[in-house]
Amino acid sequence: MRPDVRPVIDADLCTNCGRCVAVCSLDVLVAGDECPVPEGPAPCFACGHCVAVCPTGAISHPAMNPEHFRELLPADEAVDPRLLFDLLRRRRSVRRYTDEQVPEDAVMRLIEAGVVAPSGLNEQSWHFSIIRDAEHLARIRRRVAAIYLCLLNMLDGPLSRLVLRLTVGSQAMEQMEEARPLLEGIINAQREDGDRILWGAPTLIVVHSPEADPAGTESAHYAVANMMLMATAMGLGTCLIGFLTAVAERDDRLQEYLGVPDDHTVDAALVVGYPDVEYLTSVDKRAAAIEFMQLEPPER
Repeated sequence: MRPDVRPVIDADLCTNCGRCVAVCSLDVLVAGDECPVPEGPAPCFACGHCVAVCPTGAISHPAMNPEHFRELLPADEAVDPRLLFDLLRRRRSVRRYTDEQVPEDAVMRLIEAGVVAPSGLNEQSWHFSIIRDAEHLARIRRRVAAIYLCLLNMLDGPLSRLVLRLTVGSQAMEQMEEARPLLEGIINAQREDGDRILWGAPTLIVVHSPEADPAGTESAHYAVANMMLMATAMGLGTCLIGFLTAVAERDDRLQEYLGVPDDHTVDAALVVGYPDVEYLTSVDKRAAAIEFMQLEPPER
């Protein structure tokens, strides 16, 4: 359990405007005679809303480093929705990369973008394993290809197929059958010194979180979404590697290659590099299934 560390209010700076009390959804801060007091019954999750909303800088939090605070642009100077939509449309899953390595400071910028994402109960439990060594990446590719070769061989044997069904379930079996052409492509490319796993990208970022955090995977996905958008803005390409995460937790050796502890969940694997392709048009997506819900009037 995290320590219950609470915000501190400087009474000399506080104007008792009440903004911090209004945004404290857990009622940690309650109204006081001269200024709010952090005496509410709920624990503080150190979300920082009170610090961020205070107009006089009267609130600090022991769990936060003021050196990392950044003043936001005025609302009328914020990102134009049209430009933001262009960035969202510009992001694509890139599977062709140049040989140029991504500088370390650029990778750190992506992580910085990732960790400002929301997280369940503000746990921020994400961990990032960054792999840039070519031989290390090759070892990961070989291991993944070997796992899928073993699975395909099991699919083709009557007895091994039964064992596989008992191990992973019928639904997973059907998914593997549907993905067979893709899996065979991965294996054949590996045999010919190709790469249909990491797609030749020079950097792999594996995001993992403690199994004890029930929202760890969802939080990690929010972080990765931020990282992909920042990468696009920086002229980098990214691609989520689902064929890696799908088998990582079932193979101890692969999990070791990825730098993931035994008590962590592999949440996402993101390759990053300079794209060797330029996309000029944003193509359409399938129509979203949208339904505005309305309560039916009670029967009379």
